[in-house]
Amino acid sequence: MSNVTGWRRLAVLALLLVIMTVTACKSSPDGSVQPVGDDTRTKKVSLTPDTALKVLTAADQVKPQIPGLDPVLENDYLRLYISKETAEIAVLDKRSGQVWRSNPDSSGDKLASPYLKGKLSSQISFVYLTRNGQNKDYDSFNNSVKFKQFEIQVTEMNVTVTYQFGDPNKGLESVPLMVSKERFEERLLSRLDDPEDQEQLKIRYKFNESQNVYERREIPKAVVKKLLALFEKMEYTEDDLAIDNGEGGEGGAESETEGGNPKFSVALSYTLDGDHLVASVDTNTLKEETPPYRVHTLSLLENFGAAGKEDEGYIFLPDGSGTLIPLNSGRKLAQPIQMPVYGEDSAKYVKEKFNSIFPNRLPVFGMKKNDAAFLAVIEEGDGLAWLSADISGRLHEFNTVSSQFIILPKDEVRLSNNEIMHKTPRETYRGQLRIRYAFLNGDQANYAGMAGSYRSYLETAYGMKKIQGEGDTPFYLELIGSVPKMKNMLGFPYESLVPLTKLEQAEEIVDELYRNQIKNIRVNYKGWFNNGINHEFPSGIAMDSVIGSKEDWRQLVEKLQKNGGGFYPDTAFQHVYHPSGGFSPGKDSAQYISRRYAKIHEFDRAAYFRHTELLQYYLLSPRKLQETVDHFMTDYAKWNPGSLSLRDLGSELYSDFRRNGELTREQSKALITSELDKIYERVPDLMMNGGNAYALPYASHVLGVPEKSNEYQLAGESVPFNQMVLHGYVEYTGSPFNMADDQDVRVSILRSVETGANVYFSWFYGDPSALKDTRFSYLYSNQYKQWVQEAVSAYGEVNAVLKKVRGQAITGHEKLSERVYRTTYESGLQVIVNYRKEAVTVEGKTIQGNGYIVEGG
Repeated sequence: MSNVTGWRRLAVLALLLVIMTVTACKSSPDGSVQPVGDDTRTKKVSLTPDTALKVLTAADQVKPQIPGLDPVLENDYLRLYISKETAEIAVLDKRSGQVWRSNPDSSGDKLASPYLKGKLSSQISFVYLTRNGQNKDYDSFNNSVKFKQFEIQVTEMNVTVTYQFGDPNKGLESVPLMVSKERFEERLLSRLDDPEDQEQLKIRYKFNESQNVYERREIPKAVVKKLLALFEKMEYTEDDLAIDNGEGGEGGAESETEGGNPKFSVALSYTLDGDHLVASVDTNTLKEETPPYRVHTLSLLENFGAAGKEDEGYIFLPDGSGTLIPLNSGRKLAQPIQMPVYGEDSAKYVKEKFNSIFPNRLPVFGMKKNDAAFLAVIEEGDGLAWLSADISGRLHEFNTVSSQFIILPKDEVRLSNNEIMHKTPRETYRGQLRIRYAFLNGDQANYAGMAGSYRSYLETAYGMKKIQGEGDTPFYLELIGSVPKMKNMLGFPYESLVPLTKLEQAEEIVDELYRNQIKNIRVNYKGWFNNGINHEFPSGIAMDSVIGSKEDWRQLVEKLQKNGGGFYPDTAFQHVYHPSGGFSPGKDSAQYISRRYAKIHEFDRAAYFRHTELLQYYLLSPRKLQETVDHFMTDYAKWNPGSLSLRDLGSELYSDFRRNGELTREQSKALITSELDKIYERVPDLMMNGGNAYALPYASHVLGVPEKSNEYQLAGESVPFNQMVLHGYVEYTGSPFNMADDQDVRVSILRSVETGANVYFSWFYGDPSALKDTRFSYLYSNQYKQWVQEAVSAYGEVNAVLKKVRGQAITGHEKLSERVYRTTYESGLQVIVNYRKEAVTVEGKTIQGNGYIVEGG
């Protein structure tokens, strides 16, 4: 077992704060969640405030001075400056003298339009929705600073900039859409003495006899000022507008015309915490002052650290295992990259699926610029976040990377072949959005330094501890117990369970591995209860009799644990494969925004459309998770070997748009971590798939860590960033060696010794013909006898290298030449891997084709 008790115990205390989003709520009469008290924020971590922080004023003659910016906060590592004219900030790293700016100097940019130069000068921007669901955007320069509508407040703890968005000049929002016939004639027309003015007013409104009201026509932009002038002559007041809003039912809420002038306000705060800059927005400060305009997405510091045409380096994104985007690469035909943290929200309906992508598991991004770098960690709001990156030369001359937050999701709902409407939840996310920036210099200013910085953050925030470094590395083995199969009796079809690996057969496989000197075996056993691998709803446990007896179970568990391994029965809590066993889709499934049940189907790989007849699973509403886990864990006490495999709880994060119980992904994350806390108390040795960051404090083993990036056209190299963060702290694997696309075990061995990933195979014992006419034909080649000798050889080779560095962090990783990489561990041990077929010589060392060398340590 991993020695991470300190990490998890502190994580329990920290993550209790997360649950505030849900537990600090009450149900309204209609069942919706309502906040209680004045703090609805979800707090992912709780770090000690920086006691060295002090306020600076203009009287403090600090150096260096930055023209146009005033020093406002300082600690032992950093100094924060802000412009009173533009609200731009800059951070001085005292250790190196490097200055990081929130905005680049775009005055000499020959590509950017004046409007884009304004966007480059903004610190916060957002997309808002009109009445018909169209997207329109505001940014803090073009729509606030330009009008001098912002206020800066400095306290001992932070600097807060409150922005007012929207043209201060009146627009059509101050003119009613509907006016009763009586008020139109008595309050409006009668106040205009000039007959031409009266005629102009009549032209702009038409009479609706059925409702006895005057309705405003579409007003051309060029006429807006003239119409406003007429209302000024009538001395039309806000009280009048309020009356007409009430009578007309729509008021001055303008969403479709160019003359609308929506107004918003929001506060952006900065503080220094050790060697970190922290930028945050509490969305409770977001005021949407002109309904029906609502903010859809919000972006913070989109241009922080932007690199220019002459800068060298790369952008880092945690795409899959991690990817690097070279600065100024000239790949202007490639699309900018946008990707969600923790993968797509499965509660958003998908009609077509063009490919399967590796999700982002870690809420981070960064940039290396010349001899310095920064790493940004999304501390709060990560469940709502998307990452964006682009290079110079497309719209302007700068390379940028940032995050945006979907605080009000939207989706299309088709009413007919010709009608589509846009729907949103009733409530906007209310809570903190917070990003922490760490600054790196010298030989740490690279993606290895970024991984080390994030690892240090996890140690500080969660008390992360290293695993014990003694002994052999784990051998991970997925075994399939039973699968359902359609059979036929006298012409009547029925479904029956077919055993693929009985418990006694699993023991036979384990014994064979023992005979080949593999002792630390970790068995992930799928298909053991409630009717097979895709089991029924886990509100209780009924062991599948076809796999054996409880005595067989006990005997296998004891054998594995006695030899230093473990047995991990697998269960899925969020994926409901059958609407049975206490699960009712109408009451218990998550819902799309359209209010349909959230069902995941198989997609046609050639034509990309969903097979509506091939249901994979329902998504369990996160609200049902507590009850489900409680019932399962009560029954699991009879089987509990002190370990458990969670198929989806560490990898799947989605919303629930049920009308009387909407949940954002942030609220779902709080519910999941609460249940992980509960499970861990009873089962301290947990195995998970994927390993989303919020689940890592509870994981001893993470399966299926992405081994490469999605290789977007804009990107350059895949890098093992995830593995560099985890190694020495959590045991992990990539995909099963025998289920790789090319099934080349040699390549999997090379990848393991490069990235520190453990050996992992997926097997079953029985005859592959049993899989015929089932939905599990993809397992056909996994019969263990075909692979056992290759597995033994692979483990022997990988274990000989990795057992030397168990419990050690990866401190360096670099590309030496094409398809040749070097990994460095903290003991000084280095592994140089050559993926090429021919031998190569680098730095005077020859590495054979498809080979590696180990040095030092």
